[in-house]
Amino acid sequence: MRHWNAQFEGVYVKSDDLAPNPYLNPGYINSKNDEKLIWINPAFMTRQISNIASKRDGFNLKITSNKLINKNNAPNEDEKKILDYFDKNPNKPYYWEIKNNEFKFMGSLVTEQACLACHAKQGYKIGDIRGGISVSFDIDDEIGKLAEIKKDNYQIIFFLVIASIGAIVTLLIYEKAKKKDEEKISKLNDSLEFKVKELDEFNKTLHKKVQEEVLKQREKENMLIQQSKLAALGEMIGNIAHQWRQPISAVSAIMMNIKWTAISSGMDRNFIDERMNEANEQLKYMSLTIDDFRNFFKPDNEKEIFYIKDEVKKACKITQATLENYNINLQIHVKSNIQVYGYANEFSQVVLNLISNAKDVLIERKIQNPKINIYIYENDKKVCCEVEDNANGIDELIIDRIFEPYFSTKANSGTGIGLYISKEIIEKHMQGNLTVENSLSGAKFKICLTKFKESQYA
Repeated sequence: MRHWNAQFEGVYVKSDDLAPNPYLNPGYINSKNDEKLIWINPAFMTRQISNIASKRDGFNLKITSNKLINKNNAPNEDEKKILDYFDKNPNKPYYWEIKNNEFKFMGSLVTEQACLACHAKQGYKIGDIRGGISVSFDIDDEIGKLAEIKKDNYQIIFFLVIASIGAIVTLLIYEKAKKKDEEKISKLNDSLEFKVKELDEFNKTLHKKVQEEVLKQREKENMLIQQSKLAALGEMIGNIAHQWRQPISAVSAIMMNIKWTAISSGMDRNFIDERMNEANEQLKYMSLTIDDFRNFFKPDNEKEIFYIKDEVKKACKITQATLENYNINLQIHVKSNIQVYGYANEFSQVVLNLISNAKDVLIERKIQNPKINIYIYENDKKVCCEVEDNANGIDELIIDRIFEPYFSTKANSGTGIGLYISKEIIEKHMQGNLTVENSLSGAKFKICLTKFKESQYA
């Protein structure tokens, strides 16, 4: 059941009574018919099933881990020892023991590709042990029930075939008194292991097919992301042209000055050295600009902790020359440099796209005193970045469609994928939210990400 749930990265259940898991964000969504849909991930589903199973007297089913998200899943002393055993022996699929007339069993939970959707942020990799599912029950109670059934030897054999793993272990105890039954239990064990292997092979095949479909979908998303980057790169080339125009003109004037001074003044060495230093400073500025562009388009391979203000400034620096050329005033309002966890360059590209869109509409509508304001702030759980212009807002008839792929308000120059890709990056790659609304002066795009806490990634 966990494998089935994990391959869909959790499922949604319509319920008005079930409380959302406080450790999932968002814990629920509303359908178009305003029905409340609760997000059930593998751990949440396992916990609910264990609650049902544990209603049986003397029987306990539990999911637990050494790296907790939900403190209610904390292991007891015996479970902690087994979890430590799994960490030291990652190839062991399960562990069982009998202690104080109680049978205890735990199967290890091995991290697979589908698990990373929820557990990658805890630092897990494929193959890591992230916890276990434990089963415990009173042996005396099970033996008493078996005594009532064994009146008929054929009933015992039938019971052995269909019994749960708890009954199988009970027979292992029974074999001490019945040596003849030892061979039967061994054969049954071999048969069960063979069936488990068959089931594992089926799961691997199914998992492989799911992975192939996921890879195909990711390839399509990556293609759209690359198309968006190329479109942004074209605009960046225009920014470079604006950025370089003044330094190149300055270098040209300096060289002319050197030439005529050398002719008229008889090669004044000090004067020439000063002019050459100025020329080198301008060329250094041009070189640094190119480095800024190259670093900006480097792809992010892994998530990292970064300061949101620094990445916003990086995007603003890329557009600075173009904004100055059109007399657009951009201001960043922030009280402190706040940390978040995610892909730094992808976040910068989203901010760059929002600034670029605001710039385009300010130019298109010929706004007097055009402005772009960026606000960075935080609350107890979230870090937010708002990009607001004063271009009089978005038409209410289309504001709900602007994040759709290939929907564009730019007649000839827009591809319609910039905002779509931006929303995909924020919501799927960084588990945040990207929304839009009209303010009193114009359109306001709002990015909200989970606040970074060291304890989450320790």
